[in-house]
Amino acid sequence: MTGEQILQRQHRRERLADATKKLVCIALVCITLIPFYISVIYSIKYKSEITINHLAWPKNPTLDNYIRVITENEQFLVGLKNSVLTTIPTIFLLMIVCSMAAWVLARNNTRFYSLMYTVMTMGTLIPFQCIMLPLYLNMYKAGLVSTNLGFIIARSGLQVSISILVITSFVKTVPRELEQAAEIDGCGKFATFWQIVFPLLKPINATQLVLNTVYVWNDYNTAVVLLRDKASRTLPLAQIVYFNENTAELNLAFAFFIMAMLPILILYFSLQRYVVSGVMAGAVKG
Repeated sequence: MTGEQILQRQHRRERLADATKKLVCIALVCITLIPFYISVIYSIKYKSEITINHLAWPKNPTLDNYIRVITENEQFLVGLKNSVLTTIPTIFLLMIVCSMAAWVLARNNTRFYSLMYTVMTMGTLIPFQCIMLPLYLNMYKAGLVSTNLGFIIARSGLQVSISILVITSFVKTVPRELEQAAEIDGCGKFATFWQIVFPLLKPINATQLVLNTVYVWNDYNTAVVLLRDKASRTLPLAQIVYFNENTAELNLAFAFFIMAMLPILILYFSLQRYVVSGVMAGAVKG
């Protein structure tokens, strides 16, 4: 076999490998998008069309399902209001507290701070089922069951471990020389953090903004434990109730699902460039 034939065979193998990779990627994308496609087409179909052909695009797409969900069912607006009122404070509380804590933990290498870091990040290893009952009992005794404040406190506490873990790794990539220069100019610890360090945490804070919003907005386990009243339900609870009440009208149920998903999709696509860059930058040194 000549050298030219060997090169041709290698080129064919490389082309075959590239084609196989592309086919696998296309297949994975299709598998991922199929549930979303089904949700969209069901939400714009009339009830009669769903039973005719489940996967076909509707002949007469309609937005009436979305209008009916908003106007005929108060649980959507109640769930949306509660989700907004609990998610936004939780996200900003985590961003402020965890950023400051991560900076302190990253800049101090004593045994005490190492122990504190270990204790604070060990929460990632504890399943929610292990703390579900104690969480409910403590919130009940404090009078915070079925309240937005109780849900904010619980969700903030549950997210602290993973936020500290990620942000601390990122803080270690911030040059200490910048902080030393600020101290020479007369800045105290508080001013150094807010004027020098915190602006440099924009990538990881944007990443945490997206990830924590997804976790809190879509949280069902904590919500079903703490939010017992109808008026305190967030969107995940309202979705389950609405789906159970409308299993005969899947078009309405899926319209509810799509509307509950839209705020998260908009936020993610707006900040997606920070998600990968923030995590990767923190992983380099962490």
